[in-house]
Amino acid sequence: MKRILTLSACAVMAFVATAQMQIQVPNLEKLRNDVAKSDADIANPKKRENPKTWIQRAEKLVSVHEKSTMGAAQEMHKAIFATLTKDTKTEALDGVEYEVLIFPNIDLYFDQRGMLALWNEKETATDRPLSQAYSAYLKAIELDVKGAQAKKLKEGLTTLAAKLRIEGVNAYTRNSYKLAQQYFMESVEALSQPLVGRVDTIIAYYAGIVSLNEEILDYDNAIRYLKFCLDNSYFEDGNVYSNLAKAYRAKGDSITQEQLLTEGFVRFPSNQAILIELINLYLNSGEEATKVIPYLKQAQENEPTNATLYFAEATLYEKLKMMNDAERMYLRTIEVDPSSYNAYYNIGALYYNKAVEYIKEAGEIKDWRSPKIKELEALANEEFKRSLVPFTKAHELQPNDKYALENVKNIYFRFRDESKEMMDKYNEYNDKYTKLQQ
Repeated sequence: MKRILTLSACAVMAFVATAQMQIQVPNLEKLRNDVAKSDADIANPKKRENPKTWIQRAEKLVSVHEKSTMGAAQEMHKAIFATLTKDTKTEALDGVEYEVLIFPNIDLYFDQRGMLALWNEKETATDRPLSQAYSAYLKAIELDVKGAQAKKLKEGLTTLAAKLRIEGVNAYTRNSYKLAQQYFMESVEALSQPLVGRVDTIIAYYAGIVSLNEEILDYDNAIRYLKFCLDNSYFEDGNVYSNLAKAYRAKGDSITQEQLLTEGFVRFPSNQAILIELINLYLNSGEEATKVIPYLKQAQENEPTNATLYFAEATLYEKLKMMNDAERMYLRTIEVDPSSYNAYYNIGALYYNKAVEYIKEAGEIKDWRSPKIKELEALANEEFKRSLVPFTKAHELQPNDKYALENVKNIYFRFRDESKEMMDKYNEYNDKYTKLQQ
């Protein structure tokens, strides 16, 4: 989203000499008076029906923004501002350390190259002047029925869209997602006005994905701007499809979700996000669950060391009652990731549940003298003992998790009378379980 330029020392000094003629510490009181004068103009019945009044208001609000933020934008060097304050500090954001120049209403954050990276307005002359400027331009368009101000409106909206974009990037980088969403949307809409007729698909994409942020969860706008990207042939290597599918999933529209994911997979078969979304879709779809297998195989081919993909296939087979295949894929998961607690636990549960089925089958035989009962009990005991190995390994991987430990304890309890070794093992794991419960 941001370009990084390295300016030569001569270029920086030349830029500084020019910039210092324009950049000043903000006089908020004067700026508030400028806004108040504009407020009075649009309240005047004779002036408020004139599109020029609203254009002048927009231009004034843009100027207020520029002066409030001291013209803040990426690629501006610290030397431009350093002579205006001696109040500085260092601050780390998301693990990155910045040198901060402190002004009464704004803090400017400079990276290790001395370039302006972020800014934070602490006090403003008026709330979000750029957004107010956009509203003023829309009102001017509405009033300019003859198109006499078309050229001026086009120029103003184009300039405004660029400034909204910059502020959106700044807010997004500072994790102010709601503010970033608003700026991104307004920037896209400003350029999309018929007077301008331009498309900014990159910012539309960010407007879409920031709408999916857990602090916002604005699915309607996520769909609106991500569809805008698709309509203008912008795909972000397939990520537009996966994010748009997430929005439709959240709205309960699984049909559109599937259409987007399958179309996205055809266009971008190596996009792992699309594959994972397809996997999740079909894993939860019951009768359609087998559809996911080709996508899982493709995902595994793309990422052969991603154990979660083999685990997903194993759980799918288990849902489909294809236990031999489930066992095979759980073992494959362990082969790829020997530290997979879930794979060890699930394969233990696979054997344990099979043993329980044998016990249940034996209990349904009405003739207690039938030799089939002993045969089934023997098979059950074999499966119970078989489950000890993976359950014990799962316990070793997560000693404080009670579930695997409880299963190990219960299995040794079942066989405690077989031998002293079995009794000792039961006592050992029973002690562990008791301590864990305390």
